[in-house]
Amino acid sequence: MNIRTIVAALLIAFCLAANVRADEGTLPDPKLTPGKVARKDNERNGVTEEMERKVFDRYRIPWRRRLEFKVDHLIPLELGGADTIDNLWPQSLYTKPYNAQRKELLTHRLLARIASGQMTLAQAQDEIRADWISCFIDRLGMIYLR
Repeated sequence: MNIRTIVAALLIAFCLAANVRADEGTLPDPKLTPGKVARKDNERNGVTEEMERKVFDRYRIPWRRRLEFKVDHLIPLELGGADTIDNLWPQSLYTKPYNAQRKELLTHRLLARIASGQMTLAQAQDEIRADWISCFIDRLGMIYLR
């Protein structure tokens, strides 16, 4: 392969990844959902419909569209995430290729890495909080539209 082909391929991959980030429901707004680790028992009481409605209001998504989204934990419960508004966001069920099902796959991969000693729980929490899609790409590779 010549250098032009490699540069062109990298440029195309970068543009595809940038477009994914712009889709509704792909990444949470860090001002609305900075992510939170549960530190107290009362931060693990479950998510109520009232909390879900508040999340939709914060993201200015009409409640009638709730079937298009999963109110998801930015830091998953399995990784110590809290059941609090600042850890919840409406994640699209239909955005491709990075949607709620892909985030679940990432959670399982991170748990496996923690169990094998390849990373700490705090590292997993930080990576998923910073940008779960970049974390997915780093840990599982880029997924193309299918």
